[in-house]
Amino acid sequence: MQGSKPRVGFIGLGIMGRPMARHLLEAGFPLWVHSRSRPPIEALVAAGAQEAKTPAELASRCEVVITCLPDDETVRTVWLTGEAPALPAMAPNTIAIDMGTTSPRLTRELAAFARERGVTFLDAPVTGGQWGAESGTLTIMVGGDAEAFQRALPIFQAMGKKIVHVGESGQGQLMKLANQIAVAVGMLAVAESLLFAEQVGLDLMQTVEVLGSGAAGSWAMENLGKRIAQGDFQPGFMVKLLQKDLRILLEEAGSQHIPLLGTALVHQLYQILERQGQERLGTQALILALKGDSRPAP
Repeated sequence: MQGSKPRVGFIGLGIMGRPMARHLLEAGFPLWVHSRSRPPIEALVAAGAQEAKTPAELASRCEVVITCLPDDETVRTVWLTGEAPALPAMAPNTIAIDMGTTSPRLTRELAAFARERGVTFLDAPVTGGQWGAESGTLTIMVGGDAEAFQRALPIFQAMGKKIVHVGESGQGQLMKLANQIAVAVGMLAVAESLLFAEQVGLDLMQTVEVLGSGAAGSWAMENLGKRIAQGDFQPGFMVKLLQKDLRILLEEAGSQHIPLLGTALVHQLYQILERQGQERLGTQALILALKGDSRPAP
C-alpha cells in the first residue's frame, strides 16, 4: 500500500459507520460501500463513493475491507457464511478489519480463516460514540499483526484521534470489553447521581455543570448527563447495542471466572428497558429504569 492510497471498502453504514466512511472519503481514500440501508449509500455515492451490491463484490475490488456491524451473527454472515461473503473474495496480502464489537472467539475464528487465504484480519473496535464518529475523534483499539496495523494506520487516523495497537488477534476486542465495563458502571453512577439531585429538588443542568467540574467529572456526565437533564433519550449509542456488548463481556468474564458484580447489575437494569420496548433509546435512559418511568417506544 505504498504510494497512492489503497481502495477501501466499508460495510455497515449505521449511526457509527456512516460518518466513519465519510471521513475516509474526505481523506481521499477511494471508497466502496455496502449496507442494508439505502439512504447512507445514496449519500456517500453522491459524495464520490461507489456502491457494491454484495460484500464479495466489494471485497474483490478493495485492498482494505472494513465492517462496522451490530452483532456476531451479522459479522459472521458478512465475512464468512452469507450468500456472497467478503473474506473468500479477498485477494492475498489484503487487510480485513472488523471495527464493531465482536466476541473475541469469533474474531480469532475469522482471523484464522483469513490467514489461510493470505489475508490479515485486524480487530479494531472503537469507543467515543456517535459524537466521536461524527468528529473523527474515536479511540481505536487494534488487535492483530503489527505490520498490518502499520499499513492500515493512515486509514485509522482518518477516523480516530487515538489509535493503539494492543496485541494479538482478539486483544482489541478484549480492550473494548474492558472499556464497556467502565462505560456501563459509569453510566449507573451518573444516572443515580442525577436521580438523587432531581428527587431532592436540585436543578439538573446546574448539577451536571457543578459535578462535571470536579472529581465526579467524566465523559458520561458531560455528554449524557446533559441529555438526561434535558429529557433527551435519543441514542448516541443504543441500549440494545450496549446490552449486546455486555452479554459478550459477561460470557467472557464467566469463562475466566472473573466477578463483575457492577456490570451484571447494570445489565439487569437495562433489561427493564428492553422488556418495555425501549432498547432503541440511548444508554442515558438507564435513569428511566431507576425511576420506573415507562414511556412510549420511539
